[in-house]
Amino acid sequence: MLKKAQQMIVFNALTKQQSFTKAAQLLDISRTQVSKLIQQLEQRLGVQLVQRTTRSFALTEAGRLFAKHCEKVAEEINEAESELLGSEDNSQGLLRVGIAQSFASNHVAPYINEFHAQHPLINLELSLFDHRVDLIAEQLDLWIGFMDSPPEGFVARHLSNCDFVLVASPEYLATHGVPYQPSDLTEHNCIIYFSRERKDNVWSFSQQNKNQDIKVTGNYRVDSADAVRDATIAGNGIGYLATYLLTDEIRQGKLIRLMPDWQLTQHMPLYAVYPRHKFLPNKVNLFIAFIRRHIDMGNILCKW
Repeated sequence: MLKKAQQMIVFNALTKQQSFTKAAQLLDISRTQVSKLIQQLEQRLGVQLVQRTTRSFALTEAGRLFAKHCEKVAEEINEAESELLGSEDNSQGLLRVGIAQSFASNHVAPYINEFHAQHPLINLELSLFDHRVDLIAEQLDLWIGFMDSPPEGFVARHLSNCDFVLVASPEYLATHGVPYQPSDLTEHNCIIYFSRERKDNVWSFSQQNKNQDIKVTGNYRVDSADAVRDATIAGNGIGYLATYLLTDEIRQGKLIRLMPDWQLTQHMPLYAVYPRHKFLPNKVNLFIAFIRRHIDMGNILCKW
């Protein structure tokens, strides 16, 4: 039973990270151990779960089905610990939280009054930024952000995955025409997100197991996801937007979804990251639960 649970936890990490190396980093084990445990899992079940080559990684149909059960196992373990720690009387005092700026302004800050109403003894200090942080140097109790690989040496709890959508305003399309396939984007003005750590000028697409990476260009680059959305709505160009940035813009006709028969394949998991503690302060768990609750309620739109 112990071996089964270990294999399921490793498989869950692999499906979330989409990489043997990143899964190993998250679990603080070697890549060889991850590969070995997945092979043992496949042998025990008598079914192939992962299709892998030197350059690609994909789950089989059986792998996708099994991944759902593994995710529930991992969540149950986290919830069990949270419930136990919740009995501790440390639900008060200062809580320092760092959050991705655009995510916080759209889906966290508007609901802070609700959090304080439920937990009046917690004083909340939010730091908003889009760069990769050093929790210890910046004296943070918790970091909630989008990242491909959480930092080593910390606990990382997966909260959700974010989808993307390709959009433009009706005004832009009326003036510049409609792109019907990824290669058409080279003829268009594309609004590019960039920061000191990431430059998203290569947009990824998939259709019928065929992948296309298109290097786009444009006359506007900005280090704010909100600003990319606003410029797209204003008709400045085409945006490759995270769906959590959008509410009713497409339904209201402010934006038009492009290439709906193509899948946008950028992967952006949302994690709650915090330093390892023998006994995690309950106020950290309470804030994570607050974020999870809004994800479950649909207030945080990470699924399209």
